[in-house]
Amino acid sequence: LSEIDRIFSNTVNLNDNAIVEFVRCLCDTSVLEVSTNRNSEPRTFSLQKLIEVAYYNMERIRFVWARIWGIMADHFKQVGCHSNLKVAMYAVDSLRQLAMKFLAKDELANYHFQKDFLKPFEHIVVNNKSLQIRELVVSCLSQMILARAKNIRSGWKSIFMVFTFVATGSEQSIVFLAYLMQDKIIMEYFSLVANSFFVECVECLTAFASNRHFKEVGVKAVESIGFCAQQLAEGNVLPH
Repeated sequence: LSEIDRIFSNTVNLNDNAIVEFVRCLCDTSVLEVSTNRNSEPRTFSLQKLIEVAYYNMERIRFVWARIWGIMADHFKQVGCHSNLKVAMYAVDSLRQLAMKFLAKDELANYHFQKDFLKPFEHIVVNNKSLQIRELVVSCLSQMILARAKNIRSGWKSIFMVFTFVATGSEQSIVFLAYLMQDKIIMEYFSLVANSFFVECVECLTAFASNRHFKEVGVKAVESIGFCAQQLAEGNVLPH
């Protein structure tokens, strides 16, 4: 490792308050880097190092990690809505990388860190009007489901929120991609969401069923709602 790289790898040795301040300062530096000189390519050095610091410190006790992620999440929300498409895409893909690693760990009962971790995706898809970014967000969440479905707990809430938001849109690639994954959840992962997130799942399907632009999606969504109703009637769902 170079001397510069060691600065970031050695953050594992910082005490709890010091790592929080380090992350705060790194986020501030990152904001300056992506905001300065609009005529030239924004720098993403600090944003990249932020990902590394997150990797190094993800095993800290949950209370400290929650403080660290609170600062990082606000930064990713901001950078994920950056006017420069490359910066926003880099931020979203960075979130995907971190989420993949984070979702590899089991979530303890009565904790909702996954939901908090995926919250920036919700913010970005709502506030960034770029179709490319919205499609990237849906694609990233789809990859997470395919790779980590069995480990997802409270994170399903954020996933359904994103899919519900894009469900009534007019951009075919986004709507079809989101519904394809929503259908896969119903067909293959229903048991994982049936008890804790049944309501959110049905609300998402209702949004797809309400899409005025793509009737075929609406028809399929109605069929899926019927499947959910049948599962409920047969006692296979115990909503919390």
